[in-house]
Amino acid sequence: MILIFRQGDPGSGACQAVALFGAGLVGRAVVDALRRRGGATFVELPLDWNDASRRADDLTGLTNALLARRDTASIQALDIVWAAGKAGFGAGPDELAREMESFRDILNWTVSVSSLLPGARAGFHLLSSAGGLFEGQRFVDFASPPQPLRPYGVAKLEQEGLVGRLPAGMVTQIYRPTSIYGFSGDGGRSGLINTLILNAKRHSVSRIFGGMDTVRDYVLATDIATFIAARIIRPGTQSQTYLLASGKPASVSEIVRVVSKVIGNPLYLKLDVQPSNASHITFRPSALPLGWRPTDLETGIRLVMRQLSGAFEAGARQSVPRNIAQPKGG
Repeated sequence: MILIFRQGDPGSGACQAVALFGAGLVGRAVVDALRRRGGATFVELPLDWNDASRRADDLTGLTNALLARRDTASIQALDIVWAAGKAGFGAGPDELAREMESFRDILNWTVSVSSLLPGARAGFHLLSSAGGLFEGQRFVDFASPPQPLRPYGVAKLEQEGLVGRLPAGMVTQIYRPTSIYGFSGDGGRSGLINTLILNAKRHSVSRIFGGMDTVRDYVLATDIATFIAARIIRPGTQSQTYLLASGKPASVSEIVRVVSKVIGNPLYLKLDVQPSNASHITFRPSALPLGWRPTDLETGIRLVMRQLSGAFEAGARQSVPRNIAQPKGG
């Protein structure tokens, strides 16, 4: 996890603390967005995701780091960001149960550490999943009830419910992004767009688990991170839930066409006879929040292509399976 201290109000000698759990695709982008704002220091601390006892010790160490900072400069705000979780769209109950155990530990720590910082504003930011909550639904808007079809979506809905039960006075922000794409460096899961780009450069076959007509809504990780960072720096006073979609869904065939155009190489595809991830998921533009400015698809793919190409040509190791490509649920 990453602990961030940002300068508070000028001349106050105070600071804002941000505890970010999960340095994956979106988590790293949030760190980068806060770093670009300047006036912050970043400390990487250990957190054991597998052993509950060791995780408790690591959280105690995190508390001590916050209290040590409080002794030199008052902490006027504490924001906790959950962008963690290795369980993907197709994860099973056992994997998700382990993730939920970690999530509950972080929530309990949030309540505990907030009580040690009286007078400090406390906020919790949850990265949820629009795809997990609304799989198979079309034209989703504010009135659409979440109806998850997979254990992954059920877990995300449970996380949202637990966040909603945090103590009164703690402002919570829940972000529901749609299918995320972007450059994440080494490691992590890869969705349709990244896999197609990498396999095109390798002249490898991409296996498609959705149908060519499967329609999804794709959003760039850096756009999500910019939106989250803005709400960390200038938080509201009321808890809110945000749908982060483009409002311009694209089919798998359209994604293939744009990637082929951008990269300038033919794409080699293998289609599943019985695709396991072929449900359409679309969202109404009217449901998108103020201040949300998604990058258009071709511009975003060009950006990711340049980043992935740089890493590929530099010999950076990628943990992306070479022959698996599917539209991510969220």
